[in-house]
Order: sequence, then C-alpha cells, then structure tokens
Amino acid sequence: MKNVLVDFSHLADFCGFGEIARNYAPLLAQMHPSDMHLIFIVPDHLVGTFGSDIDYIRRHHIRKDLRKLGMHIDLWHATDQQYHLRGGDRHTIQLLTVHDLNFLREKSGVHRWRHIVQLWLRMHRSYHLTCISQYVKDDILAHYHIRPQSIDVIYNGIANHESEKQLRPSFVSAEDEQFFFTIGQIREKKNFQTLVPMMRHFPNHKLYICGDDHFAFAQQLRQQIDNEGEGRVFLTGKIKDEEKHWLYEHAQAFLFPSRLEGFGIPVLEAMRFRCKVFSSRYSSLPEVCGPHATYWNDYSPKTMAATVKDALVTWRKDSQEADDAKAYSETFNYQHYTEQYITLYRQLLTKGL
Repeated sequence: MKNVLVDFSHLADFCGFGEIARNYAPLLAQMHPSDMHLIFIVPDHLVGTFGSDIDYIRRHHIRKDLRKLGMHIDLWHATDQQYHLRGGDRHTIQLLTVHDLNFLREKSGVHRWRHIVQLWLRMHRSYHLTCISQYVKDDILAHYHIRPQSIDVIYNGIANHESEKQLRPSFVSAEDEQFFFTIGQIREKKNFQTLVPMMRHFPNHKLYICGDDHFAFAQQLRQQIDNEGEGRVFLTGKIKDEEKHWLYEHAQAFLFPSRLEGFGIPVLEAMRFRCKVFSSRYSSLPEVCGPHATYWNDYSPKTMAATVKDALVTWRKDSQEADDAKAYSETFNYQHYTEQYITLYRQLLTKGL
C-alpha cells in the first residue's frame, strides 16, 4: 500500500483554495482507494474530521507530526502553489497544482521577481504538475521552461448547493427586490469598480458586491461607491453560504467583470441556480463559461449597461438557455474531479521516479 499525503492546509480559509479543499477532502476520504493510505495536512483544529482511517498532519506542526508518524511518503500532493512546507525524500513523488500566475500582472519590481523565482523552484522540484484550466497551463508554458507532457489540466468541481438552505440577507430589503449580484475578494483585479458607474443606467436596480473586504483596495471602492453609487450599490463584506445561494437564486443577473481568474468558480455556481451570467473576456473566463455567458467587449459604462439590458430582454429562468447553462455547469463536479486525481495518483505511483 502506498502512502499518499495531500495538503489541505487551506481547508478553513474563505478563498478559492479553501472552497476546493472543503469539497475535495471529504470525497477523497469517502472514496478512499484500497491501494493507498491517505495522510491529510489540515488546520490544527480539524484533525480527525474525515475519519480514523486517515492519518493527519497539523498545518503548523508539519515536521514534528511527520517525524511522529514515521512513514515514508510515496506521493506528496501540494494542492496549491502557496503551500507552507513540502517534505518527503528523493524517492517521494512530488505533485503540484498551480492555480494561477496572477502575480505576473499584479506585482512589480522585486516582489514580482520573488514570486517568479519561488514558483520556478516549486515547479522545478515537482515531478508532475496539474493546472485548473488550459489558460493556466498555457501561461506556465509561455513564461517557464517546463516539459508540456508533465502538466495535466484538471478542472475544478462545483458543489451541488441548489437544494440546500437559502437565507435572504438582511441587506436585501424585500423578497421581490430587483438587484444584480457579484462576489469575490475585493481586490483591483476583480474589476468591480467598472460596475459602479454602469449602475447609473439601472435606476430600478441595486447592486450587491459581496466578499472579503479586508484588502486595501476595498477602501477605494467604498469611496467610489459613495461618490457614484447613487445609494444603490453596496459593499456587503463576507456573506454566509445560504445567503450566497439566495442571491444566486433571486438576482436578475450575476456580473463578473474580473480581469484575472485561474478558473472562476462563481460563474459556474451562478449557472447552477439558473442565474444569467455576464463576464469579461479575460484570462480563463471564456474557457470556463463557454457559450453560456454574455461577454462585455469593453468597460465603458454605457456599453456594459447596453450589453446587460439586451441579453436580459430574452432571458428566463425556465428557458432552454438557462437549462443548457445549468447542464453545462454540472459537467464540472467534484465526483469527476476526485476520480481524476485518484487515477493520476495511481499513474504516478505505478510509473515511479
């Protein structure tokens, strides 16, 4: 039996890494392959969460717990490039999942070069890579000397939340309120600032921008909303999952103007709830949305508003268009995601170093 260690350090984090870990970890534990012994790195307070058949390494005590465990690690899967520590020995197969190279566009100067070198070292020390989209794979190949045959694309899954509990957020005044919705970390790359002046063209709608707002850019966005939001644009901060599901269910549209996405989970989540999706044409989003989103061709407020208005004229939640988008989003699921990784683990363990 081979010992497979999977790094779920971000299991408790409210970000894309955390969302993936919270769905992958329980399914991997449930599907526990009989030819593998699983070891999970988890936040300290989540030790034991996935049953007694799995060994656990505490996120903040990796070296100590590995020594105590005393097992040779045959395969070590770092599920994102921002892992805290990676160990094993020269006989350990190192698998790394790369989510994006956003630092190439977000960072500058010494900070950019630090990230470039750090990722190069982490990829160079890996036996095999996976990426969450073809866009990310192409980005790696364009900027690094990596053998193409050593990189696989395994798309993220989307959890099934449609039948789960929903809760109208307290900031929504009425059940039948007309509003648009978007969600993500409040950072400049998400491009939420383009939506604020667009809302001048929707005097009967509100816009709720939800997500982690502890970033410095959030203060700039708040100031813009105060100046241009006309009292109908709201930065809500983090929301609960049941509130997010309610917003997907009741929004007139989901607006996602992001410039940098390694994948873009929210656009597919919105499709699950038959919510009309509007997206930018940047990074991975056309690949992930396919023909099931309406795309903005530029970011002038008038053009953005016209694009939304034109597409909403014919949109209905009970239409074939909504059916097709929902069916498409269902092809991205964690059952398939987990099966693909188990297959890859077996292939790598069989091939060996």
